[in-house]
Amino acid sequence: MPSVSDIVQKFVTAHPEVKRWWVAYSGGLDSAVLLKGLVSVGPPQPVVALHVNHGLSDHAEEWQSHCQKQCDDLGVELVVERVRVKADGRGLEDAARQARYEAFERHLASGDALLLAHHQDDQAETLLLRLMRGSGPKGMSAMTDQRSVAKGVLYRPLLGVSRTTLEEQARQWSLSWVEDDSNSSLSFDRNYLRHQVLPAVRERWPDFAEQWQQSAGLCRQSEELVQEVATEDWLRMEWRPERLGSSISLTALKALSSFRRGNLLRYWLEQQGLPLPERVHLQEVEHQLIEGREDSSAEVEWGGVRLRRSRQRLFLLQEDKISSAPVPAQLWDGRAPLQWGGWSLSLESVEQGGFRLPAQGFQVSARLGGERCHPSWRDRSQTLKKLLQEADIEPWLRSKLPLLWVNGEIAVVADLWHCKGWEADSEPGYRLIWRSLDGVE
Repeated sequence: MPSVSDIVQKFVTAHPEVKRWWVAYSGGLDSAVLLKGLVSVGPPQPVVALHVNHGLSDHAEEWQSHCQKQCDDLGVELVVERVRVKADGRGLEDAARQARYEAFERHLASGDALLLAHHQDDQAETLLLRLMRGSGPKGMSAMTDQRSVAKGVLYRPLLGVSRTTLEEQARQWSLSWVEDDSNSSLSFDRNYLRHQVLPAVRERWPDFAEQWQQSAGLCRQSEELVQEVATEDWLRMEWRPERLGSSISLTALKALSSFRRGNLLRYWLEQQGLPLPERVHLQEVEHQLIEGREDSSAEVEWGGVRLRRSRQRLFLLQEDKISSAPVPAQLWDGRAPLQWGGWSLSLESVEQGGFRLPAQGFQVSARLGGERCHPSWRDRSQTLKKLLQEADIEPWLRSKLPLLWVNGEIAVVADLWHCKGWEADSEPGYRLIWRSLDGVE
């Protein structure tokens, strides 16, 4: 087995594009060995240690002081990031990890590489944890050896190295490190596996960690194939942006097998950075939205994600826009663009088919209910509710429509139509441009 220095040397040589090396340095044995190994290589780029102080232990300040002393001895700059850990029902381990990665993102710039000291035993623990949670191929891929973080890249160069090898290397280098007192607490799942489960597994199958690493690699290959299928299917989904989110063709989605539909939905949500569905959510999508009636008002929701159907399309709706409070009425002269809540309203001149601009301007408001109007192309007035139903406007969008009023009567309904008496005959005409502030029209 090559030494840690040899492994790090080979790794550094393979990444000449890196402009600055960061090491996530907790002060524990693993990160101490990784930092020493990197310094011993002597890369031409700057080396910086990043210590995240979670403030969860009574010894947190002692650990930070220890990290500072070790970095001073190595001639390495230490950056300390203090974070507040909020469990929010996720569990302390997950919350601390989230806070840690947010700290990483605040520091990594383009060309930066962040090294984490996860090793083969950590990988085995992660694999078993995800197995206990019922993970699929993606979860069973365990930890990847690299991924993007902010503008930089995170690497785990020691995933093939055992904890025993790191301990031997630390003794050879006479390193000093801290022991996290929480590592002995069996209330944490990872510690329970480390102290109660895996020692028995290792006694029976000494090489289990290497074999599990191979299984994780095979799962990763399967996940890559699944992603390739999703990418190909996505090209047929006719995706388009919508005012309150985005949508895909329900007809194209139905043409896929059930498995590929679920795979495609995960792909879509992952591209948006949204929480992925569990099996129960996919079952609801199948039953209520894909197999449901065209006029169904069913909605499938989880973690701020909302899916609905309309006009043979499946809509992914943005929670913040859907649940936003009604926008107060505003006066608008129509001459300059108006920011109306989360929307931008402006007028564009047209040669024919437009509406007039009144001298006093418009009052802009959302629907309150009970409104009537007389579209210029109809022979009589009708309730706005009925007209919007006839126009097949998505139900969730109807309450968001900007209505332009003059003297207590509706003159213009969003960018859909204008009302009787507001036709521009011999004078310049206009049409309403209604966009969300992120540019979707």
